[in-house]
Amino acid sequence: RGLDRRAPPPRRRARRVVHLAMGGRGVVARLARLGWRETRVVASSGAARGAAPCATAIGRNEFSAPTFSKRQHTDATATSPWSSTRGVTHGFAADTRTHNNKALGRRHFASGLAKGGDETDDDDEDEDETDDESEDDDDDGDDDDSDDLDVAGVLPRRETLPETQGDMLDVVNVPVYTISGEKTGEFVTLPGRIFDVPLRVDVAQRVVVWQRNKKRRGLHKTKTRAQVKGTTRKARPQKGSGRARVGDLRAPQMRGGGVAHGPVVRSHATKLQRKVRKLGLKIALSAKAAEGRVVVIDNCHEGVLSPKTKWLDSALDKLLGVGALAAGERQHSVLCAELPPTEDTPGALKGKRRDPVSSDMVDCLESNGKRASKNLPHVHVMHQKGLNVYDVLRYRSLAITKGALAELIARIDAPVKR
Repeated sequence: RGLDRRAPPPRRRARRVVHLAMGGRGVVARLARLGWRETRVVASSGAARGAAPCATAIGRNEFSAPTFSKRQHTDATATSPWSSTRGVTHGFAADTRTHNNKALGRRHFASGLAKGGDETDDDDEDEDETDDESEDDDDDGDDDDSDDLDVAGVLPRRETLPETQGDMLDVVNVPVYTISGEKTGEFVTLPGRIFDVPLRVDVAQRVVVWQRNKKRRGLHKTKTRAQVKGTTRKARPQKGSGRARVGDLRAPQMRGGGVAHGPVVRSHATKLQRKVRKLGLKIALSAKAAEGRVVVIDNCHEGVLSPKTKWLDSALDKLLGVGALAAGERQHSVLCAELPPTEDTPGALKGKRRDPVSSDMVDCLESNGKRASKNLPHVHVMHQKGLNVYDVLRYRSLAITKGALAELIARIDAPVKR
């Protein structure tokens, strides 16, 4: 009591001394760890070049950064070490950045190099030499379209709709390509009654709403006051307590009670005329054809050399180019309609699919293209019978095989069953 009030009591002063001692011990231990780490990095700097150095070694420049070479081919699984890469891509989902940190969001194709980041004077001189060589090659007539970063592909992209859209004119001499973007020498005709009808947004909207409503499962369910588990006795007497009258404890206004007018298990499906559904599919196909985003290929099985994601991704670079890029211009968005292989098809792969009636997984046969597309999030290979308005409008481009095109035309031209 005789001590000054401003001075802390003896016990509190002792605690502060203990805290300071413990804090000093932690600082000493931290310095010891940093020194040991620095010694370890300096000792093993020649053996572990690829390991990430500590902050002390980085500040003293006691390490040598690994060198990188420009990539000449697409590597979707490529990874970079700890240091910052310059002009090196990280696969097809990587993006490049400029000096002002503006994201370009461009896809790095198999034949192009990433543009972005800082480069040395030697690299600039090498680029000038390569530019001069490319100009000489152009003069000789031996230019290679694969050296350009923005690959055009085979899609005849159009910025505006043609004036003759909706006149139901047949598109003749449409070339057939392989899945790698090479011409096969064959030609098909896109009938105007299917691929050149007038565009009506209202009809397409009705079909899309009908599809989405039919796809809803409708399993939402809440319990009413009759279904909630609980007692049926009266909570308290009707009179005498001076409080509000209370009957059933499972009433909606009570805590833990039932729900009044809640959702029940039902079907959200609506009805739509078959003629309107067929017209909606024609409108969706006409919209893709008017935009120049329809390509005809020979098949999705024999043309695929290997059922690998990396091979299919590089093949789509040559087939579609930048015309089918989505997700920030990083990945291809394409819907491919095909005829699945049969038991007589050589090289057919065994797979699983969900039965639409029983919802069970059943055995099926898959093509090489469908197997390779399963790891590409915006590439979908499906049977031509499942071609619908929602999927055609959802994906950026449409690729259809020659056999699937013939069956699709026959299916749409078939009379409507009444």
